[in-house]
Amino acid sequence: MGRKRAVLFDLGATLVTGPSSAPAAQVARMLDLPAGEERRVAEVLLCRNYPGPAEVCCALAGLVPGGQVREEEVCRLWVEQESAAVEIPGATEAVVRAKELGYAVGLVSDIWAPYYRAFLHACPEIASRVDFAALSFRVGKRKPAPQIFLAALEGLGVDSCHAIMVGDTYDRDILPAKKLGLRTIWVLCRPEREYRAAAAVLMENWPRPDRIVAHIGEVPGALAELTW
Repeated sequence: MGRKRAVLFDLGATLVTGPSSAPAAQVARMLDLPAGEERRVAEVLLCRNYPGPAEVCCALAGLVPGGQVREEEVCRLWVEQESAAVEIPGATEAVVRAKELGYAVGLVSDIWAPYYRAFLHACPEIASRVDFAALSFRVGKRKPAPQIFLAALEGLGVDSCHAIMVGDTYDRDILPAKKLGLRTIWVLCRPEREYRAAAAVLMENWPRPDRIVAHIGEVPGALAELTW
C-alpha cells in the first residue's frame, strides 16, 4: 500500500465565488480607514474565531480613532456573508475526482466564520468530502504563512512531498506551497490579477507550477496526469 497523499484546495475564486469586494476591503471603507489599512483589517477579521458580529466590533475598535465602530453595519455585513458564497461550476467534480484517485482532501483558506458557513451551505457535497480544513480564523495565520499549510498537512497526516496545492493566487497559494515541497496546480482563472506572477513564471524568474489550468473544471485532468 502506498503512502497517503492529499490534495489541498483554496476556497475563494477556486471552489467558490462571492462578492467582488473582500470583507476586509468593505470594513476598511466602512470605517473610513486610510489607504493601506486593509491588511490590518484582514488580520483582525480573518485570524480570529468570533462567535458573532459584536465581538468583531470590539476587535475592530482598536483600529479606529476614538474606538467607535458602527455595529449595525458590521452586523449587516456578517449576515450578508453567511449567504454570499456560490459554487463555481466544476468544483464538486474536481473534489470528487480527487477522492476517486485516492487522495485525502483538505482546505487551506483565508476566511472568516460567516463566509465559511456560506461555503458549507452552498457546497454540501464538497464539504462532505473534506477530511480537514485549515482555515485562517482557526489557525490564526493567513497565507502565505507556512503555518496554515503545515496545519493542513498535519491534520491530514500527509508529508508535503505527497501533497498537491490547488489555488488561484500564485503568491498566496502556489509559491508558499512550492517552498514547502508540495506539488501545485495553478487555477489561472483571473489572469488580469495574476499578470505579474504569470510574467515572472514565463520568464523563469519564479518557479513554475506543476500544472496550470484556466478553470477548476480542468483540475480533474491535471490530477490524473500527475505521477508519483
